[in-house]
Parts: sequence; structure tokens; C-alpha cells
Amino acid sequence: MNHVPDRAILVRVGADGTNGGGNWLAPVDPDSGQFVYILIPERNASFHPGCERRFDEAADPLMTFLAEHRANARYWQTRMDEKRGRPMHLDPDYEHLTYGDVGDVRGRDLCGFKRNDLMVFYSAFRPIRPADELIYAVVGVYVVDEIVFAPSVEDARRGENAHTRKADRAPRDIVVRARPGVSGRCERCIPVGEKRGTSNYYLRPDVEAAWGGLVKANGSPRKSSWLNMSGSMPLLGDPAGFAQWWASQNMPLVRRNFAA
Repeated sequence: MNHVPDRAILVRVGADGTNGGGNWLAPVDPDSGQFVYILIPERNASFHPGCERRFDEAADPLMTFLAEHRANARYWQTRMDEKRGRPMHLDPDYEHLTYGDVGDVRGRDLCGFKRNDLMVFYSAFRPIRPADELIYAVVGVYVVDEIVFAPSVEDARRGENAHTRKADRAPRDIVVRARPGVSGRCERCIPVGEKRGTSNYYLRPDVEAAWGGLVKANGSPRKSSWLNMSGSMPLLGDPAGFAQWWASQNMPLVRRNFAA
């Protein structure tokens, strides 16, 4: 990353225990940071021919991961078996370096992003060994190349994102296309959260300081660095500080969704 971004936004992705159903969270090895990318279901949607993506794609990588790490697979296998054959909402799509969102809701703040601005993806994980605490970690970074409205995407590129795979594209949905070479999924996740109290998770103080905290879309500070699942995605207070922090992580990025 050889530029100073003007803006950076923090986006929670993957199965989150709510939309994923049944407290469904992806597994992580807390020692190595290796993880599996698991998505939320696609609900009540019809698809452009040949564009539907199913949970079956993630099933073998998940089982392979659990076997290699000698994890108790019952929790994940039971939930994956429930979802086999069902469509998943593959977003972000790291293979195609896209991210889509509802332009009038969550994606509203993204509509004003420009080339070189940043998207920082994070997820909550369940450790493969029994533990009381979840792991909140950065799982991917995008350097924005361009942002387009979903209905304007040509048919040949419909398969690149969850919001354009559908037969009916919402008029205000957006698709972010990221720059190759500096964007992708983290080879290993980078823990950034800590548990406070009985159930809430926040940015660690060192991460909060490096990122300049979390701010609202209008630039005003949030009351805390709580990592909640609200509809409003927070901005990072110091995008340049994040860029420095990111460079210090030396984390390889890959253009793959499920393969190791």
C-alpha cells in the first residue's frame, strides 16, 4: 500500500450467529490464525442462470481444516449439513475482488468512496478448542478501484458478486471493485478484539490507538469501539494510521474464497 487513503471503513462479514442461524460462527485456530470463510445464507432470491453459489463449495474446505487441526467437528459439521444444497450470499467475493451492499442502507456511506479508499473486513470466530471467548479478527482488506451500481453491471460480469448474481438487481445496490495485487483475503486472520463484560467485544486499546478509533459517517466520534452488528458501518478515525498498522502486519493476501 504505497498511498495514503482518505477514508477507511470497517465491515463485518461472514456467518455472524444471526443471519447465519443457530449461533453459526466459522472456526479459527487461535495459535496459527488459520480460519475458514463461511457465509450467510441467500434468502428468497432467484438467480441469473449459472450464477447461484451454494454452501457445498465451503463444505470440503471446512472438513479438511477441522481434520488437519484435529478439532471436534460436530458443531460445524451439523450446521454445514443443514445448509448443503442451499444458496449462500458470497460477499465479499475475494476471487473476483468485489463487495456488494444495499445502497440505500449499509452501502449508503460507501457510495461516496473514491479510488484508493480502504475497506477493512472483520469477522467473529469460534476457536476450534473449547473457549469462553470468541475471536474478532481482520480477515481481508480492499483498496477501492471503482464503485458501480449493480444494475449497470454487464451480463458477462454478473457472476462476480452476490448482488449481481440475482435475477432481480435492486436499483440502488452497489458493487465495489478492488484493486488487484493489494486487495484480498488474509492468509491468516489478525485478532483485533477483546471481550469486556459478559458478552460485548471491542477493539483492543492498542488497535484502537493505531486506527484512530471508530467514527460515524459524519466524522463524529463514536462513544466506544464496540464491535456490534448495527446497520451503520463505522469509519476509521485515522486511515493513514491504519495503513501503517497494516504494513507492520506483513500479512499476505490471497484471491481465493475457500481453498487454503
